[in-house]
Amino acid sequence: MIQAFRIDERLIHGQVIATWLKTLGTTHLIVADDKAAGDEMRQRTLKLALPANVKCLIKGVEDAIKILEDPRCSKMNILLITGDPQNAQRLVQAVPGIPDINLANYGSITKPEGKDKISISKMVYLDKEDVQAVNQLIDTGKTVFTQKTPQDPKKVIGRL
Repeated sequence: MIQAFRIDERLIHGQVIATWLKTLGTTHLIVADDKAAGDEMRQRTLKLALPANVKCLIKGVEDAIKILEDPRCSKMNILLITGDPQNAQRLVQAVPGIPDINLANYGSITKPEGKDKISISKMVYLDKEDVQAVNQLIDTGKTVFTQKTPQDPKKVIGRL
């Protein structure tokens, strides 16, 4: 079962490992990101700091969707991460079991040159394309929120 869904341009990093995996009791981490899936060196780097008890798959979005549709996933404690709102939208449209969406860290690394960005938190900066994708996520009826760590309060995002 997908316990949490996180949009984070850094994908796997210390914050995810130190707080989210432990708090959620995650046994399986699935990264749905086409760029990372196509870069073997990046995959190795992302997996480097993972605890031995957490299984990790880094797949393109379409392959991740196929995996998440497998009934065996319902017995797993899964943290699902993708790198941007557009991929999140693809995942939400295809996978019915996705819970609410944590728009955690996005926009300062992958799109540093973006113009006319809006900031919805200290860690989230959206351009027009991102705003459109986030609004479409909200329109699905899922709650979209920002939450840096499990100990921080959730800040629900309304239509932008």
